Amino acid sequence: MKKFIKKLVADVKFADAGTGHRLNEEPAPKPGPSSAPAPTPRRPPSASAQSAGAAALARFEAANNKQSSGLKAQQLELKRQMQRQASEERSVSVQSGPREPEVVPQLGLKMVCPVCGVSCPKPDISAHFESCLEKELELKPLETTCTMIHTLNKDEEKLAVGVKTLAFFVQNVVNCPDDEKYKKIRVKNAGVQKKIMPLVGGVEFLEIAGFTRIADEADDEEYFIMLETPTVEHLNLCVETLQNAKKAAPTLDRDVKVLQPSVGSKRYELSSDFYRITKEDLMAEQKRRAEEAERGEILRTKAMRDRDAGIGMRIYHYTIIRIRFPDGLILQGTFSAHDVVESIFKFVESALRHPVTFNLITPGCPALKRDSTLLKAAGLVPSGLLNLSTSDQTEFTLLSDDLVCKLSDL
Repeated sequence: MKKFIKKLVADVKFADAGTGHRLNEEPAPKPGPSSAPAPTPRRPPSASAQSAGAAALARFEAANNKQSSGLKAQQLELKRQMQRQASEERSVSVQSGPREPEVVPQLGLKMVCPVCGVSCPKPDISAHFESCLEKELELKPLETTCTMIHTLNKDEEKLAVGVKTLAFFVQNVVNCPDDEKYKKIRVKNAGVQKKIMPLVGGVEFLEIAGFTRIADEADDEEYFIMLETPTVEHLNLCVETLQNAKKAAPTLDRDVKVLQPSVGSKRYELSSDFYRITKEDLMAEQKRRAEEAERGEILRTKAMRDRDAGIGMRIYHYTIIRIRFPDGLILQGTFSAHDVVESIFKFVESALRHPVTFNLITPGCPALKRDSTLLKAAGLVPSGLLNLSTSDQTEFTLLSDDLVCKLSDL
């Protein structure tokens, strides 16, 4: 096998070496690879062909120059139009002043003062309420002072202790009218300093009951002293009024509006009062999350999970409810998120021209049930649109004349 391979290699070498030749002769050149024949030189074009080519080239250059000049003219004209438009806009802006940004109206909250009954924006209600209390203090000092005590003191525990202490001081005089020790209260007394002095309206109540604040120069002390003993009826009235007084808080104004749909409907935004988070909300959220973590460690049924699903909804305190009547008019009112569905039905009934039987239907949902379901649980927070359906046929609107007079465009 090896000999056979060596023979093949030798034959290949002999074949590559070419034909043999004598030692006294030059070897014949090896045949190279076949090459293409040399191209024949191109003949120059004739005179007629040269003249025809020159004419075609001239026509092409003329058309190209015409097209480029037309494009440049169009670009120049467009640039001039843009410059004229910019100058006109600058002149208009100089004449009319800077353009003001679009102001989107906000649907703010209004509260009703419990003293005077005036409605004012929610941010201004506290100052207005306190001003009304000061004015009412001159007309009804006892009733207004007791109302201030129950309203302006936010800490319920301190309020209860303060009211009990004030009633105790006055009741002592009623029980022992001749005992002088009950008619003199030292201001620096620990109980007075802790329970009476921090209480808003506490000092004023003692003065109305008959005590006078006097400084004793002998011992450099201040005392509440009853110089003249009032009648028992007056003292009993003070104690009774203090204990029966209620907290007076501003109430939500429904801010009733009757709206008519228009082509250019306005865009509104809810004010921050609708969803402003308070300290109590944060504490409730923290408690909810702790309870949710505990519930996650135990097995729960589907009913339990569905019940807890609504607890984690975003916190809204108020909502805008709109009721669309069959004639297209819309009745709008502001509600608390903790109001019940029953309050919407009463709101509609108060706005009707005459009593009718009706249903309130949410688009795509069945009619609302007239019950005590909270509005936030019914999905009507922070806003809701309801359609009023009734079988009563009338040529006039169902809304009262007083509300129709307040008609405005949506």
